[in-house]
Amino acid sequence: MKTFVITTLLIPCAALMFFTVESGAQPTDSTAGNNSHWYLSTQFLGLTYHPGGGTTPGIYPLKLDKEAYLDLEIGLVANIDYSFGKYAFLRFSSALYKDCAFVTAGSIHMGPRFQYSWKKNSVNIGIGPIFSFREDWHQFPEYQGDEFYGDRVHGRWQYRFFPAAVELEYLRKINDHIEFQYSLIPGAPLVITSLFGVRFNL
Repeated sequence: MKTFVITTLLIPCAALMFFTVESGAQPTDSTAGNNSHWYLSTQFLGLTYHPGGGTTPGIYPLKLDKEAYLDLEIGLVANIDYSFGKYAFLRFSSALYKDCAFVTAGSIHMGPRFQYSWKKNSVNIGIGPIFSFREDWHQFPEYQGDEFYGDRVHGRWQYRFFPAAVELEYLRKINDHIEFQYSLIPGAPLVITSLFGVRFNL
């Protein structure tokens, strides 16, 4: 698994460097503003929604209802974006948090974003590969397995790689360098995760 994780990390980094070099080689549009192509954002994980209820609600300490349709997760997400102009940017994202069972979990993701803007608002949709992991839930007697991680276990970790994951996002411009950020990750039918934070133009 160590080799797999290292490869998962290196591929997005190499792709990010490639896109940066390619974009830097292109002539600069003299009509563009003085803003940097680079953005950094920090988001907080918050409310999660399980459309069918939690798979093992008995081990969710922060559930908001008996069947764990609504649950709280606590953690942070860091994003680095490189803008290709008005309609697209590339994002590298990593997350570390306490999941529904309040054990350590995280993810690494990279992919393009396609956006539409009006006035001080913009929405974007992203798609790309994601590697997710968490401490093994088999430590809980109540846990009987789930569709998401299945039998993918290495040591004390469960993991899964998806070739494509989707994210929806809304941005509200506060000033020339700061935006409010709200994201929705529709991992249906198992979980829908919401995040909020601030995005900075570097």
